[in-house]
Amino acid sequence: MLCISFSATLGEMPLVNVYPIPTLALIAVYALAALLIWVFVGYPLLMLRFALRHKPSDKDYSYQPFVSVIVPTYNEDGVIEKRIQNLRDLRYPNEKYEILVVDSGSSDDTRSIVRRISQEGGTPQIKLVCQNERNGKASAINCGKAHAAGDIILVTDANSVFDERAVAELVPHFKDDQIGGVGGRYVVANPESHLPRAEQFYWGLEDVLRTGESALDSACLFEGSINAWRKAIVDADTAMIGEDLDMSIAIRKKGYKVAFEPNAISYEPAPTSFAEQRTQKKRRCLGTIQTIFKHWHHLFVPKDWYRLIIFPSHKGLLMFTPFMFVGILVGYIVIGNPDLVLSHIFIMSALFLILLFLYLHFVPRLHRAYSGAPCRQVSLLRLASYVLFDEYLLLLAWRDFLSRRHSVLWEKIDSTRTSAKTSARAIDLTEDQIYFHESAR
Repeated sequence: MLCISFSATLGEMPLVNVYPIPTLALIAVYALAALLIWVFVGYPLLMLRFALRHKPSDKDYSYQPFVSVIVPTYNEDGVIEKRIQNLRDLRYPNEKYEILVVDSGSSDDTRSIVRRISQEGGTPQIKLVCQNERNGKASAINCGKAHAAGDIILVTDANSVFDERAVAELVPHFKDDQIGGVGGRYVVANPESHLPRAEQFYWGLEDVLRTGESALDSACLFEGSINAWRKAIVDADTAMIGEDLDMSIAIRKKGYKVAFEPNAISYEPAPTSFAEQRTQKKRRCLGTIQTIFKHWHHLFVPKDWYRLIIFPSHKGLLMFTPFMFVGILVGYIVIGNPDLVLSHIFIMSALFLILLFLYLHFVPRLHRAYSGAPCRQVSLLRLASYVLFDEYLLLLAWRDFLSRRHSVLWEKIDSTRTSAKTSARAIDLTEDQIYFHESAR
């Protein structure tokens, strides 16, 4: 009697299937949807909470170590002079930093422009370090590091523009012996176009994540256009595409932390066409996938907050989201019950929208705390198309990674050069400088 009653009860329950495969598929789609919600809104909301509750420690601006600023270049004659002017106009003692332009086989006038400026003299000192051919950004960083006089290395891009207090805001963090690297905040310089506006939303999310991560333990990574680190503890791996993420992990592996400094701002134009965004973002995804496979034996041992929650949530799981979406669709087919599928879509969509509403409601508080960081609105439809575009690029990145169709040489994005804007004023240079030349490694 008990068995008959139990069987009858099972037949009346719409959420239980007597066949094991559809039942397992239902569990799997809920698990995959939960992971997607965690990655896209759950983890950002958690880091937003840490960011809002975090009270930055007072900085000792009298701590002013010597800084070597490295600017890798390749055919940057259209922007390099203004870039140098911007760097020389920083509000940091001129005698406490130097500028090293590492040129990797440019065929235009980049070298002659830098050489002319360096020979005019003045402080901070300018050094031109030359490689005979392109070997990638990591190689250029190591080349510049070999000629750097400072204990702190600051890496930036030729088409970036620093806020005048960028260096002054970064370096006080190094007074703490536990800090091995510090990342600044990237701000899109051309948000008037719809594609760069969506990109700015992404970087605003990155600001939230890194602020929260820095308060919890260590920022997942620093950004390529403004990152500083102790010269003695890390080198760039010349085989890596995403050298910024790779170096951040290397710093954390050695027991140091990576801090995030939102007041150290780097302005840089974002790509204005889908083709250029595809090139840039696919490369970013490729670099992340490559880095995961390089460091998997370290990252998969959760001995600290960085490995337990920060890296998996910020970067690790994100690289597998296209496969999660596909897995959910396959799960729907296996379940074969429209009622169960619709209930799953309704429940998980409602949870996602509630968490997204909470995030969008509270995030302006953090943006208001950042000087000069307006909270720009992006429509949900445009945001959804941006996410779908990213998922498509992730699949392309996996294809190129698995087929080994990738190179450490960066592809220049023309629109990020032609639309670059700077307010750096012209500077009169008067002192003798040093010119270096190095053969390609």
